[in-house]
Amino acid sequence: MTRNVLTIAMLTALFFTSCKETPKQESTETTKTETSAPEKPSDADSPTVFEPSVGQLNAYKAFHHAEYLKETAKQAGGTNKLLHTRYLPTEGADPVVTPSLDHLYTKAVIDLTNGPVYLEMPVVEGRYFSMEIHDQEHYATFYKLRPSGKFVFVDHTDTTKFPSDITVIKDRGYYPHLFIRTQLFNEADLRTVHAIQDKIKLTGVVGTIAYKNAIAWTLATHDMYPQNAHVLADQLGYNAETHAKMFKYIADYSLSLKNSAGMFEAIDDPAGSNDPKVRAAGIIGHLGLPLAIAVYGGTFVDCDGKPLNGSKDFTVTKNYTPEVSEFWSVTRYSGLTRNTIAGHNDIFNAYNTKPDANGNITITFSPNKPKDLPVGHYWMYVNAGEPYYFISRYYHPTVDIETLTKNNAYCK
Repeated sequence: MTRNVLTIAMLTALFFTSCKETPKQESTETTKTETSAPEKPSDADSPTVFEPSVGQLNAYKAFHHAEYLKETAKQAGGTNKLLHTRYLPTEGADPVVTPSLDHLYTKAVIDLTNGPVYLEMPVVEGRYFSMEIHDQEHYATFYKLRPSGKFVFVDHTDTTKFPSDITVIKDRGYYPHLFIRTQLFNEADLRTVHAIQDKIKLTGVVGTIAYKNAIAWTLATHDMYPQNAHVLADQLGYNAETHAKMFKYIADYSLSLKNSAGMFEAIDDPAGSNDPKVRAAGIIGHLGLPLAIAVYGGTFVDCDGKPLNGSKDFTVTKNYTPEVSEFWSVTRYSGLTRNTIAGHNDIFNAYNTKPDANGNITITFSPNKPKDLPVGHYWMYVNAGEPYYFISRYYHPTVDIETLTKNNAYCK
């Protein structure tokens, strides 16, 4: 398979071959024999001075996702093992950046190194229930609302004929990521959701993920798309230090984005962006859903264009019944951790709020709870003097993104 050959060929001729090879372990020699390290932004650089290369932007995605896959497999007890979240990630330390509090997650790192992997999904009605697949380049390659029945994961070159009642999901890498979302209405709903999760069955040879170089590992285990054939060729020196600086750059760049348009779609989806910065910004909403399925409206600045910070109260009013066929939510996150804030409510939605007489709800972001909140008005805690942001999620919008964005804008 080209995945392993590519890493070595890249070092000698920066050329990608199209032949297939037997999967091999990433060699120590490959990891050590690095090309020159990519340009790194210095501490003195600012986003207006430093402009990352296309390679760095793609390495940012690959590095983050590889580290996530390794950690998730470790937590699950290996690859091809389901990892259920049994409670909402409100402790502020979830491995998923900007985690949704609308669902309980079921995750798995699929491992195709030993052949096909099988998944069985139960019938679920009356709530949002979905499955999504991301490849190692962080493209969302498969989605299904309320899936049920049998599925099989195979390498994209596999020509095996499977029974007609099995949905075949092909992937360009050995390690696609399975992400199942099961909507949770409230604490009393936990038992029902747990029962749904327990009916999900995954069958495959259990393995592990271990590497010394995330970029080399990605190239060795994933057939890069032709459009991205050479983008990681000079990025073997990309490391945790570089990643931290790139993370800040992307966080600053994200301030200019109003929603998730183009971030998560499959590479050949016309709705997907061809701008590598937009794709890299998707890591702030790691493992997000494509635009046709969910619109994520990120609010990082106030109506004067200044970054949101707990040193100044901020109040917004939104429509209680936006144009969606599933549901909506507003979730606040720490700007320092990209996660929830432990010990405080992080989310408002149609299930824990009631509208005012005009059909709206009003949310005040402040370290201090306002007194005598009227019907339809709510308080969202933020840490005093610290940056924060919030994500407005709209699941299965019934209008185009321009209309949805305009009708639900916080700053008119």
